[in-house]
Amino acid sequence: MKHFKQIFSLVLIAIFMVSCNSPERSIGMTTWSDDGTEFKFYLGTEEAIDVVRGWDKLQSEGKWEESLELFADTATVTYQTGQTVKASEMTEMARKRDSNYKANNVEYGWTLQGAFSVDLDPTRGGEHVYADYIMNYDDGEQKGGVNAELRFYIIDGKIVTVNQFNQSIIME
Repeated sequence: MKHFKQIFSLVLIAIFMVSCNSPERSIGMTTWSDDGTEFKFYLGTEEAIDVVRGWDKLQSEGKWEESLELFADTATVTYQTGQTVKASEMTEMARKRDSNYKANNVEYGWTLQGAFSVDLDPTRGGEHVYADYIMNYDDGEQKGGVNAELRFYIIDGKIVTVNQFNQSIIME
């Protein structure tokens, strides 16, 4: 019986070690690669999500210059209209907007609802972080809102691209 327990314990340890070393689970498909190669998605990392959380926190605190430090030098932001700007232009627009709203007592805010990260090829670096926001606006006369999806591409802790997509919320 003693040998049975030892063998049973060794088998359990072996199964655990094999399961920990098995390939990462992948799902889906994309041909976003430069050469059209089809890749699957893998789970990304918490570190990439933390970059987005850090950016969100700095933006909401009005720390504009610090938020710019999270962007790569060549970073671009594409709005839902298709207009593409530099990260510095997007940040300046946000600074002016927030200053104007504050001066006019407009209640306005973006609330991060959730985020997840996926990776096309964990051996190459770079992750896609999808962040869901709700924006609310109330100037005392009109109320409005938007569901927004921001898609960040992050390499080595820096935001390389942001793509924004919005859907208006109908206020009753």
